[in-house]
Amino acid sequence: MNKFTFGPVPSRRLGFSLGVDIIPRKFCSFDCIYCQVGKTTNQEIQRKSFFDVQEVVDEIVEACGPQNHIDIVTFSGSGEPTLNVDIGRMIKEIKKRVDIPVSVITNSSLLYDEDVRQDLKSADIVLPSLDAASEDIFHYVNRPHALIELDLIIKSLKKFRNEYEGKIWLEIMLMKDINDDAEELDKFKKIIGLLGVDKVQLNTVTRPPKDDAAKGISQPELQKISRFFGDNCEVVCSFKKFRPKKDIKDRAETILDILKRRSLTLDDIVSTTGLTLQKAKDTLRTMEHSGKIKSFHFCNSIFYMYKEQ
Repeated sequence: MNKFTFGPVPSRRLGFSLGVDIIPRKFCSFDCIYCQVGKTTNQEIQRKSFFDVQEVVDEIVEACGPQNHIDIVTFSGSGEPTLNVDIGRMIKEIKKRVDIPVSVITNSSLLYDEDVRQDLKSADIVLPSLDAASEDIFHYVNRPHALIELDLIIKSLKKFRNEYEGKIWLEIMLMKDINDDAEELDKFKKIIGLLGVDKVQLNTVTRPPKDDAAKGISQPELQKISRFFGDNCEVVCSFKKFRPKKDIKDRAETILDILKRRSLTLDDIVSTTGLTLQKAKDTLRTMEHSGKIKSFHFCNSIFYMYKEQ
């Protein structure tokens, strides 16, 4: 069972992504209503050294062996990855030993810290999020640490753009009747114009969220908003690549590693693991009966989720 890596998982934005989780569950600066990991139990902005750097890097290098098809190594997972003060060292060590791009998914909250911006400069792609263009909606959606304000995040994103030579793909999570009205969209468009990011990616709620108030919006509506935002904006589409079929020795543990960080459908699990449909079904049925996972109906699909013990 891997301690820090999971997948590779089928990412709609990055292809087959080897997830790297360097934050204990669930340390974060936000407590977002749409989060699929669950409620933030340790809300912090103080960076810490959580794990041994060499142990993390060694596991990543081993996971990037030729037997796994990996398009990118992505720091994400159980909380905000930039809370780990060693993330910069980890990225540099990985890039010395593995010829695979490295990305970081961040909620943008700590970009005001010069050390965080410096740490992220070694990454090939940084994927920050911005889920609100108004302070009140920011607090409703992201439920941030008391010291984090939206204006600070926007200024920090602009500063990072001026300092960082890699690619910045800004994600905006749009939710029905929360941050999708005309006034908020106008504000988003103005902010996007100021930030100068390489790409804007529109997403919506497609997996079971923590709060039922977080509801997705339709693909046609997302496409309409994308056109409104401009040529560098795109809608995150569904994942269509599949791994070669193969057996996995400890497939239950492999699936559980991923479900601890994100919920998956049966199709997701098949494309992630390379298992046959029947083996995936049998494994999930056994795991659910043993109480390790639970199933959840959401948006006309059945998702499998880690069950807190």
